[in-house]
Amino acid sequence: RELFGPLVRRTTLLSVAVCACSLTAWWAFMFWQAQHVRSLPEVVAMSGSERDKLVATTFALIIGVSIAGNFVAGALARQIGWRGAITSMFGGFVVTTTLTFGPEHSLTALTRFWLPAVGFWSGVFALFTMYLPPLFPTLLRTTGAGFCYNIGRIAAAFGTVFFGLFSSVGDYRAALFYAGFLFLPAGIIAFFLPRARDQEQG
Repeated sequence: RELFGPLVRRTTLLSVAVCACSLTAWWAFMFWQAQHVRSLPEVVAMSGSERDKLVATTFALIIGVSIAGNFVAGALARQIGWRGAITSMFGGFVVTTTLTFGPEHSLTALTRFWLPAVGFWSGVFALFTMYLPPLFPTLLRTTGAGFCYNIGRIAAAFGTVFFGLFSSVGDYRAALFYAGFLFLPAGIIAFFLPRARDQEQG
């Protein structure tokens, strides 16, 4: 109840909105990118073991690059502040997902470069664990950060299914393309979040 009191209501609502938009876009990508790869004509023609190996390798590359993104996000936050880093990383998400799922790419380019490139920007989520708690008063830190992030996860679950409706016509690329634009409102809203209470950089 206190999270919606007059002192922190705005922070709570903004944080929930940022988490909901960004996590929906990210979960949609993580779930539907594998289906997109499997649906490509070149992949459909492969044997089952070859398809599984390609999808697994692509996923491993996405996760590997995302680890590097975590460190870059942290370094960026040191240079330009938490809000600036979060907004910039979301901007990178929008540009990269648009370039990945807008034009058509060769199978090698898609699985070895473009999909892992999207994964790089997921380093932004590492900043949430450090940035969100200090936005709330001391006795509400854990509750505030946990509530906002987990409400975002619930929204992401529904959002992932929603964007998956594109799969009914086999157009996974469209689902991924449009889901990526959710990072745009996430970045805009993040810009209006308050400065963390006990951190020098905003």
